[in-house]
Amino acid sequence: MDSILYSDEKKLYNVCLSKILLNSMHILCEASSPNETGGILIGHYTEDNNTAIITEFLTAPSDSESGFTWFYRGTSGVIRKLNAIWNEKRHYYIGEWHYHPNSSSSLSNQDIKQMKSISKIKSYKCPEPILLIIGGNASLWENSVYVFPQGEDFKSLYNK
Repeated sequence: MDSILYSDEKKLYNVCLSKILLNSMHILCEASSPNETGGILIGHYTEDNNTAIITEFLTAPSDSESGFTWFYRGTSGVIRKLNAIWNEKRHYYIGEWHYHPNSSSSLSNQDIKQMKSISKIKSYKCPEPILLIIGGNASLWENSVYVFPQGEDFKSLYNK
């Protein structure tokens, strides 16, 4: 399977996802344009806890809201889906994803605040959440990956 690996400069944080999975996300983003969309990243970590493997994503729950430059991910059915995935595959929540239509995949201040908050909320059980932002459109996709270690500055990850 063709995969993409994103890493920080020191290779302390790594995120791996398949090109097929990313392509599926691009198709969903294209269908949502001109509005933003997003959801949840699901996966697991390697035995050494050095690499997050994104195995699937959840789409925007039915109570999500979005516009041209904003997205609010709802919660309807999320816990039920996450529990089912855990029981079936032992995979779990590892972060969030969303789409910036016809725009950059760079972080906003709101993105930073939200992800720092998630890293501190015990019910998420995710002290180092990952954020994947997809920007652009079908002519030219831009993908950016970030990790938010609790109590530290976020780390930008690069596809090398």
